[in-house]
Amino acid sequence: MGMIYRQARMLVDAQRSGVQLRNLLMIGRQVLFLHPSELRALRKVCPGALAQYKWAEYADRFLRECLGATDVSALDYSDYEGASILHDLSQPISSDLKGQFDAVIEAGTLEHIFNFPTAVANLMQMVRVGGLLSVSTVTNNLCGHGFYQFSPELIFRIFSPDNGFEIGKVLALEARYPDIELAPMSDAYEVLDPASVGQRGGLVSRGPVMLFFEAKKTADLPLFTKSPLQSDYVAEWQSRTKQRVPQWAKELPLYYTFRNWLKGHLRLRQYSFGNQQFYRKVS
Repeated sequence: MGMIYRQARMLVDAQRSGVQLRNLLMIGRQVLFLHPSELRALRKVCPGALAQYKWAEYADRFLRECLGATDVSALDYSDYEGASILHDLSQPISSDLKGQFDAVIEAGTLEHIFNFPTAVANLMQMVRVGGLLSVSTVTNNLCGHGFYQFSPELIFRIFSPDNGFEIGKVLALEARYPDIELAPMSDAYEVLDPASVGQRGGLVSRGPVMLFFEAKKTADLPLFTKSPLQSDYVAEWQSRTKQRVPQWAKELPLYYTFRNWLKGHLRLRQYSFGNQQFYRKVS
């Protein structure tokens, strides 16, 4: 994978809002996928940028011309794409990389790294206080693309004040093809935090779905001193109550057949982009 229009636009919007993006680190040397309509839209907010753009060119030029970056580095496991920093993200980073970058940009790497807690901690540590972590990753219908598919619940629990981060918008986009860059991804949905909704948020989708989010580093704190816990379980543990069906109801003919049918259909509705408690369409 590489950087597509939605992530590029989120970075441009962050820079225009006043976030300093001078010293940037790409996780893997990212390429930039822009369809003609997306290129035109990006040039409206970055006039004169990306002249003679070529499909899947490296993203370095975009970072310099649209974000004003003066120092662009890439970290990767090997140097086959010209990465300037070589490191296995399954292992902790060295101290000289901590807090060194205005922004760390990840576009499709985390799901390929076995030791995910260490890898995501590495990314968080490399961002300076006040800096930005920009991520796109897989969440649905891309089984086999990497080791993992990540739920929004995990993102909200990791990038929390306890770990020195403030999460921005979390967006879900449904792709047309498993190679998500092959067609524009037009419909985007803001994903709400299950903890704020008060129940589990899931998704059964037709096509592959990607997550895009940004998180601002607000403090340099020790990471994961408390392990993230799934919010619906925490709420259940705290309430110590559970709805129970009367025994006489369970003895009615076809009770379980009807209950399972109804529950199944309600769950399909709940676990869809049509559930506005969790998914709100954005332009």
